[in-house]
Amino acid sequence: MLPILLEDKMSDIQYCYITEQYYIDNPTLIKILDIADSSKYNIRTHICLNIQFNNNSVLIPLRKNLGEPNRKFGKIGFSVPSLSKPKAGLDYRYIMIINNINYIRFDIPKISNSQIKIIENNYETIEKEAIEYIESYIRVANKGRVDRTARFKESSLINFHRELNIVDANNNVRYNNEKK
Repeated sequence: MLPILLEDKMSDIQYCYITEQYYIDNPTLIKILDIADSSKYNIRTHICLNIQFNNNSVLIPLRKNLGEPNRKFGKIGFSVPSLSKPKAGLDYRYIMIINNINYIRFDIPKISNSQIKIIENNYETIEKEAIEYIESYIRVANKGRVDRTARFKESSLINFHRELNIVDANNNVRYNNEKK
């Protein structure tokens, strides 16, 4: 689990950035944000949840344009608007699971104070929704139905089946891009 330190006090909320080295060391990642623009790797703010989910560290990206967080097929994110970015939000579809602290850079968030306040005031809801998203993804993935489920079709969790213990009927790790 990643250590949580924000403004010299222990906190459940932590802001971090994924280092470019992570992407270099993991070139087979698919369905991730900024896949074609490595210049954004070190600058996208992520919210690091201090949760134990199968002993994994969960990172949720903050996007400038989340769009509608509640879609007809389910919740995909949490709105975190600011004056300059009214459609910003945390996007559960692009959750990353990174357990090696060497790939994470902790820093003061490069987001507005109003966004920080929204995240702080709604942290429990964000945590609950993120866990629900991951648990729902696992159920769908274990059935081999990710590609046929609108809510998860574009999920970056496809890269983390081993960490999430997603297996097929023979207890082999099931990767979304494998044929049944």
